[in-house]
Amino acid sequence: MTAYAWLAGAWVAVLWFFTFGVARPLFAVFPRERAGEVTTALFPTYFIAAITLGVLASAVLWFRRRTPRDTYAFALQVLALAALVAIPLFLRPAIAAHAPGTPDFARLHGISMALNLFSLIAVPLASLVVLRSSKE
Repeated sequence: MTAYAWLAGAWVAVLWFFTFGVARPLFAVFPRERAGEVTTALFPTYFIAAITLGVLASAVLWFRRRTPRDTYAFALQVLALAALVAIPLFLRPAIAAHAPGTPDFARLHGISMALNLFSLIAVPLASLVVLRSSKE
């Protein structure tokens, strides 16, 4: 359980820190275009870290599943992981093909933000379910 708690906690920390500790302050301090350039430059590191931690946490959870709650939490984690993988694999290339400020850019960026938001909520929720069921 310790490995899962550490990996899931690190995964949650990466998701939340980048979104609220890095991206949000950048857009609050810098002009939109410059903040977008900086966050775009940071995306590869963010996604590599988040996806790696997600794969590891999910693998540990897969092998330590003991209750139906663990299985539901695993499914939620896999959905969150799939959402994260879809962003750099499919959405980022599609977004890059459109100029900022265009309707297509805004639509794709909105989908990307929604998938990231889903992960921001789903990962801690799944982790809490697992950690709570392990104490019962």
